[in-house]
Amino acid sequence: MRIFIGIASFLFFDILFAQVNYSGSIVSNFGKSQNSFNFFENRMNINSDWRNWTAWLEFEHSNPPELGRQNIGLRKIRLEYQNDSYALKIGDIYEYWGNGLIFNMLDDQAIDLDTGVKGALFSYSNDLVGVEYLYGKQRSWRSTIHAPEFNERIPNHRTDYELNGLKASFNPSSSSYDFYLLNANNTHSLPFLYSSSGNNSSKIINSLFYGHSFNQQWGSFESDYHYAVEIKNKGSAHNFNSYVFLNKYSFSFSLKDYFFNKLSPYDRWDFVNNPEGALFVQQMPTVFRTHSSLYLGRITHQTDYNDEVGSSITIEKQNASNGSFIFNYSQSSRHTEWENIQNESLTTAWSVKNHTKLPSSRWQYNPFREVYLEINGYYRSKLFYQISWADTYDITDIFSSIYTNQGHAFSYEAVEAKTIPVILSYELDSKNSINAQFEYQSLKKGIYSFNPQISNANLIYGSSFSKNTQTNTFLSLGFSRSPKLSISLNVDNTNTEDILVMERGRNNNIIENILNPIVDKSLTWANIDIVFNAFNSTQISLTYGSQRGGVFCSNGICRYVQSFENGFKFGITSAF
Repeated sequence: MRIFIGIASFLFFDILFAQVNYSGSIVSNFGKSQNSFNFFENRMNINSDWRNWTAWLEFEHSNPPELGRQNIGLRKIRLEYQNDSYALKIGDIYEYWGNGLIFNMLDDQAIDLDTGVKGALFSYSNDLVGVEYLYGKQRSWRSTIHAPEFNERIPNHRTDYELNGLKASFNPSSSSYDFYLLNANNTHSLPFLYSSSGNNSSKIINSLFYGHSFNQQWGSFESDYHYAVEIKNKGSAHNFNSYVFLNKYSFSFSLKDYFFNKLSPYDRWDFVNNPEGALFVQQMPTVFRTHSSLYLGRITHQTDYNDEVGSSITIEKQNASNGSFIFNYSQSSRHTEWENIQNESLTTAWSVKNHTKLPSSRWQYNPFREVYLEINGYYRSKLFYQISWADTYDITDIFSSIYTNQGHAFSYEAVEAKTIPVILSYELDSKNSINAQFEYQSLKKGIYSFNPQISNANLIYGSSFSKNTQTNTFLSLGFSRSPKLSISLNVDNTNTEDILVMERGRNNNIIENILNPIVDKSLTWANIDIVFNAFNSTQISLTYGSQRGGVFCSNGICRYVQSFENGFKFGITSAF
């Protein structure tokens, strides 16, 4: 029915308006592996415009998709009208208010993240003022171990939002001021109240947000500030960014202060049983550097939008080789320190012990810190280089923190890593080039614990791996001929792996078997990747081999993606 409605709508406007301009794209991906990571997903986007009108349709046939729930039929539809002062959008809407502190609607299929709404947006603007009104409903799906039927690939918990939002803007010269009101009704499923009949219960949560934003430019200096407050529960968020440009130097400083809900270390990531706090649609700035590095991406800090304060500073200097030197320092922590106390029933419960307004480096506050250096440029206009170094420290979980007369007993999980990514590309001639990417990482991940009641007690470390330190090396060697072809061999190797990964076993491919005298094939994931541009508007990709599983993060949201063992991936993208 949804497909029929979508096609009928397009035919109606085509007949009514004639001379409609069309464009679109088709994306098809297929994957089959020996560990049953199989998928077949197809999406077709159609765009059209006629005078002041534009329309967008997206159809999907994914059974199953690489990540997410099965979808067959019309996925997205939007109709827009715009003139010099007025605009109207009806259908699937993606907007960005208050730098994400009010809402950040995006569709990131790489991690199956969709925070758009189905509704309408009306806006009016002139050179000085602007007004927008938004109404829409959103259905969000997320994966969580706190709801039944958890699956690494298929989200198992649904939340329904109804949003009413109003935005007023004022734009005097060299500055802008925005004010926001948002009412959100959240119909939240509560799996722990599932009845014997299989019907789940739900809870209606009403939230009212006020916010404002400010942007100012003075010559080579620019700054912006964003604020949002949940009026009923008094939760709030602040975000400040500043930029200075001085000849070959640029400086940036960012600050975040998010505090929407006070949750113990045990409840911190349990959004199922603790639905109050930041909305899922509030994808706020992470305020740390985003990396394209494979290994740095796997240890990306997961932002706690309910309780996190942090800052980031970046200094960049342009050099004579058409490149730059970059320094970045990022840090953050929670506002609250929690401790275990014994209640009247002789059981322990979490309780707030201390509070901080500035980022703390003490492990009790789940601190995160990263130092990042990068130099990039060209050597004799032929060789492009990008060499980086990063030092990462992150307290990801706290399991216990008990203060007694004998001392402080505790246990927490820490991630400590030194990472060196290197990218090289040498231009043989105007069409041909050879490319290399190398990454090295020394990673410690495990639990630190201490018990003062034990005589001669020492800090104990238990690794998440079979060895205390995991050493990761990634090598990619490739050749490209512009604009038609690129081919690369990718090898991801480690000296140890998570115990659960080791227990699952491996399904090695031909490449890994050939490399086995050099590297341990049980700890090596290798593949060959070929990309061919058949026409100016059509790209074909083929991958054979294996890809290592791990945490993948985007927009501050992280999820685990299982490994792809000894299989093929085929993809085609075509624009028309």
